[in-house]
Amino acid sequence: MELMMRCRYLIAFLAAVSPSVIALAAGDGSGAVEVFRRTCLAQGSSFDAIASAAAAKGWKPLPGGDFERLAPLEDVDFSSGWMATDRALPEPVVIGVTKARRDGRPVETCTVAFTKVPIEPFLKAFSDSTDAEKLSEESEGTWTSRLYMLVAGDRKQFVKLKYARSPDGNGPMAASSIAER
Repeated sequence: MELMMRCRYLIAFLAAVSPSVIALAAGDGSGAVEVFRRTCLAQGSSFDAIASAAAAKGWKPLPGGDFERLAPLEDVDFSSGWMATDRALPEPVVIGVTKARRDGRPVETCTVAFTKVPIEPFLKAFSDSTDAEKLSEESEGTWTSRLYMLVAGDRKQFVKLKYARSPDGNGPMAASSIAER
């Protein structure tokens, strides 16, 4: 139930902070994967690196605490989120980072959230461009959550993909990396 509520909040929140639909060209999941890879995987979920990039690029900060509801883990110590827009992004996206705990160990997370992305092409592009090993998949209603493990940015990372398909094959997605601090 908690996952469903967090995902519903994701849709409402993203729609509220961006009046234009955050979408990539139909059928192009590789652009969204590239945004996620550049932002989160290449940085190794570095809270400080993402926060510095946000300041340097002038991303608009989200109101305090709002990003925690989109975070991939529930035990969050600190979070920051931004509405990211720059020439390197195809459309505005929500980007956020947390310092959190996973199984009692300190971790950093990085999330890129889209309100509308082509789900199957994204999953295929993610699979084709990484050596990620799928660890689990859970469904609750129309929402699916997948957990992967991979090595990127010279660190072992977990990747959590949360998404919901609409009848046209597109839907909201939050792609998150989780790495030990």
